[in-house]
Amino acid sequence: MARLCAFALCALSCVAFQATPRRSLRRAQPLRATDDESDDEAEAARIAAFRARLVSGGLDAVASVAAPEDDEGPSEWARAAAKPAAGVVLVGSESYFFADDPGREAKASLARVGLPEDAADRIPPERQAALAPVVLLLDASKRNGFTGVLMGRRSGYMMGDFSELSVENFRLQPLWIGGPHRDEADGRRTVGAASDEATTTGIVAVHPYRTVVGAEPLNDDGLFVGGAWSSATMLAGKGMANPFRFRLFAQATTWRPGDLEREINAGAWSVLSVSTDLLLKDRDRGARPLALDILDAVDAGATN
Repeated sequence: MARLCAFALCALSCVAFQATPRRSLRRAQPLRATDDESDDEAEAARIAAFRARLVSGGLDAVASVAAPEDDEGPSEWARAAAKPAAGVVLVGSESYFFADDPGREAKASLARVGLPEDAADRIPPERQAALAPVVLLLDASKRNGFTGVLMGRRSGYMMGDFSELSVENFRLQPLWIGGPHRDEADGRRTVGAASDEATTTGIVAVHPYRTVVGAEPLNDDGLFVGGAWSSATMLAGKGMANPFRFRLFAQATTWRPGDLEREINAGAWSVLSVSTDLLLKDRDRGARPLALDILDAVDAGATN
């Protein structure tokens, strides 16, 4: 079967999730994140539809079911990391990504995370913290560069919108935009494939379940990437894994060899280790920006 590594971002009709026609995956332009400032009525309707199915207590209460237990110390923390590596989190500097007159290298950095060259002019100061990029690195190599996914960029779609995907038990999960670039994900990333061997969709799963067959650890705090989609589906169907603890990403953020190191030296990024619970914490519209929560956790750890 052909590799399904790109999607078409179509205008969303303003109807409830149940009435929305299922979308087909097709080769087209890369997905772009929706503007959090806009009133995305279609997305709001979808969210309202699946929230109506949840027990009282909201998404946080549901996500806590079947979540890994940790009785030792705080579950949400962040601290400085020695260097960029798989599992490390990059938090973008507002002064770098929203500079009034970005230079050539800064413009390349903006494009890498899907921000316009004139981001400082187009995005008001009160919105900049919410749009400061936060990237979870998935692959790291001096020879091949770095690949990661942006945390918190909405696509406006849910997995059930795509008719070509096998998404049993994950139909109501949002599809997030990992970056502006197509990710030639390898065979271990088979989210939504009809079988583990036949198709690679280009969608990557990040989750806290070592029980997913083939999942690879990203950090020492129980964060994993990939694994057999049939295994994840089976575990979710049996109540042994919570679909709301998965983050499903299309596309990626990429650096050629040497590019990320130059950006770090220029002050673009804080290089951090971040707890799984903080990274996977539910964030509804209006929630405090992830970048600020991570930086506050770093400060709290430094003062303790």
